Amino acid sequence: MVAAWVRVGVVGVFLSYVAWVAKPGSSLFSWHPVCMTLAFTGLMTEAVFMFSKSGLAAGRVHSTKITAHWVVLILVATVHGVGFAAIYYNKELNNKPHFVSWHGCVGLAASVLLWVQLNAGVFAKYPKLLKSIMQVKTVKANHGLFGMFMFTTSMVTIVLGLCTTWFQDNASRLAFYSSLGLHILLVLIVGKKLLTKYGGIPG
Repeated sequence: MVAAWVRVGVVGVFLSYVAWVAKPGSSLFSWHPVCMTLAFTGLMTEAVFMFSKSGLAAGRVHSTKITAHWVVLILVATVHGVGFAAIYYNKELNNKPHFVSWHGCVGLAASVLLWVQLNAGVFAKYPKLLKSIMQVKTVKANHGLFGMFMFTTSMVTIVLGLCTTWFQDNASRLAFYSSLGLHILLVLIVGKKLLTKYGGIPG
């Protein structure tokens, strides 16, 4: 549980810094970085760690963890939707093209993967729906491994966001490298956990 609160604290510092730089409410664009980092780096990270010993739900019964996982992912989808709408309408108002940068293209891919995974999660929650074509453990393994791919894509999106002109012009070098290190570390930890559990690599 100590590890969980350390993670939440470090992620909280990053989210607070982004909010401080973006000043949410100062412009339509300002909601984009705040909502996307909250959705991906904040909420999605906790949803992924929900079943881990270092998750905030550690020690709870499995059914409680599943419910918490779903609730957090619904929050991810909601906050993500606000962030996506903010940047979309901001570009429309300023007559700017959509999805032309690496950040925009990978971000679009992360958004699509998020909604695919959310819908596929129904089968992970009710694996018997696919019992005629796939074993329960295979359904859950596929959900976990695809989730790792989606999580990694979302972290790459945030990292590319750190490289945008907006962040580079407003953030310090220390903040940039610290944020970069945080997201690389999260990907490595999540990747190892899920590959150990579903991919057959030794723990």
